[in-house]
Amino acid sequence: MKEETDPIYLEINKYADENFIPVLLPETASFLAQIIRLAKPKKILEIGTAIGYSAQIMLRNSDAQLYTVEVEEKRIDVAKKFFEKAGVSDRVTVFLGDAGEIVPMLTGEYDFIFMDGPKTRYIEYLPYLDKLLKKDGILLCDNVLFNGMLSGDTEVIHKKSSIVVKIEEFLQALYHNDNYVTSVLPVGDGLSLSIKTERNL
Repeated sequence: MKEETDPIYLEINKYADENFIPVLLPETASFLAQIIRLAKPKKILEIGTAIGYSAQIMLRNSDAQLYTVEVEEKRIDVAKKFFEKAGVSDRVTVFLGDAGEIVPMLTGEYDFIFMDGPKTRYIEYLPYLDKLLKKDGILLCDNVLFNGMLSGDTEVIHKKSSIVVKIEEFLQALYHNDNYVTSVLPVGDGLSLSIKTERNL
């Protein structure tokens, strides 16, 4: 897989390891590259830039314009350096701030949205993302199985139970929305893949 040998990807992962910053698991990174190549999006919205690993994958597997939201300024500074190294800076717009404040202010349509921000707030962002995602667009969300606690493979840790409840609420909202076709995939820490159909099936 390219992500395992590419110098920039390797450098990002090394920085992440040294600074204890979570990035996509290898199988999740591979899936993201595949779905981006299949979907061929022109305009992508990302919730949770971190240091730009997932953004790099989306940009370098498409010719899309990427709009990405991150609350930590230091992480954005690092991400921008990696964007410059990869030669993709001209296709990235970074929004610094809380996604809960930024996302409701966004306008226009996106044909691909990748959400990898605070898990307890997925349900909060969903109504706004629904308005931003165009028909036949894809909403892909990471960590929806939350270390196996949502699939039943792992016992729910008491101090994490509120996170589990919020993720389950989010998934149920997707499942019961007739305008979406949603599947949860056992890839990495779990991915929800939703296609906006705007019609009952």
